Amino acid sequence: MLYKPKYSLVVAQSMHAAEMSVTVNGDGFGLGWYQPEIDNEPCVFRSVKPSWSDANLRSLSRKVYSPLIFAHIRAASPGSLVEEVNSHPFWCGNLMFMHNGLVGEFGKIRRSLLRRLNDTAYDAILGSTDSEHLFGLFLNHIENPHGNVTCDEMRYAMSKMLEDFSALLIENGVKSHAYLNLCVTNGNSIVSVRYTTNPSVQPSTLYYMYGREYHCREDYCKMEPSDTQPTCIVLASEPFTLRRSDWFKVGRNSMMVIDETMRIHFSDVRLEAESAMFDENVAAVKPQVKAG
Repeated sequence: MLYKPKYSLVVAQSMHAAEMSVTVNGDGFGLGWYQPEIDNEPCVFRSVKPSWSDANLRSLSRKVYSPLIFAHIRAASPGSLVEEVNSHPFWCGNLMFMHNGLVGEFGKIRRSLLRRLNDTAYDAILGSTDSEHLFGLFLNHIENPHGNVTCDEMRYAMSKMLEDFSALLIENGVKSHAYLNLCVTNGNSIVSVRYTTNPSVQPSTLYYMYGREYHCREDYCKMEPSDTQPTCIVLASEPFTLRRSDWFKVGRNSMMVIDETMRIHFSDVRLEAESAMFDENVAAVKPQVKAG
């Protein structure tokens, strides 16, 4: 999955991402996976190296087999440190979390965000990224991250995290926009969000494909179609296989849930911060239009 596809995450997208605002993602990487035969907690391998130059990642990828895998290549936000603890995915107990995007003026909300957290959520934050702090805000609504967290609990926590985040933006007078492509898993279900507070642009892209089996035979990778409920689902920031007709784009400002039975659900995401920023933008434009 990481190396063989035509537009693979490591070989192609890490150096020439086609649909990201930053084309080179060389500020570290992370790989997380589950091995249910051993336990329910994820195994995570992270590094500050560019993914394309890490021989350990290439070697591991040949041998890792798992029912659920997370992979992330990082382009650090301006001013963010390139350290191993800042590489995704982040994890706590049975949960893993990734983020593609940016929280504008994150420094304005960081202190207020940390004040909201319970001890478990606060202690889970080891790095300095806006992404991991969002994970902390998510964990704040999980009763026991080290227990058996259900898909419904993850969906609830994601919704509450977004509401808290919106309130923080408004309370602290943040004017810059946020771009939140988020993904969290408990090892057998996934909750993902494609969202931006900016009403004038689309969020960062997020695609999915599904079918009976994803495989690479020789140099050709594809998803085998299924006439019934899918048994394989892939989420990605941009399509990485040659046959683009296999891929569907997640809608603007929406939450995608893949439950324990492999069923896919969508719901809209609407936050007060988006409306507040839109009203301010309109107010700023009106005098210019009137003067014209």
